[in-house]
Amino acid sequence: MNRFFDFTPGQLRFLAVLCGTALVMGGYLLIRTYATPPEQAPLEVIIGDDRQLFTGVFVLDPNDAPADSLELLPGIGRVLADRIVAYRRNKRFEREVDITEVRGIGPRLYERIKPYLRVKKY
Repeated sequence: MNRFFDFTPGQLRFLAVLCGTALVMGGYLLIRTYATPPEQAPLEVIIGDDRQLFTGVFVLDPNDAPADSLELLPGIGRVLADRIVAYRRNKRFEREVDITEVRGIGPRLYERIKPYLRVKKY
């Protein structure tokens, strides 16, 4: 190796220490990855008596989300998204369940969109 790269003995010692440190740190990161338990879902929703857990893929704040993002919610079309936007101009959503005050959103639709809603506390 020394005749191809022309390293001094000090440089070779430094490379050996550097490689050893990289191996030790790599081993540590590998062990830490498998030693820590996986994180739980950020929003757990329990529906029904059989205690199944459902989690929304994305979470929206109905106070901030634009109408086109609200349309991504199951059962919410262009008309309901516009109603939500019009409602929040006059009154702020304090809790997720407040969205049922919007005309056209009843208890059944609320249960469908509840995993996707999160009202930020200011």
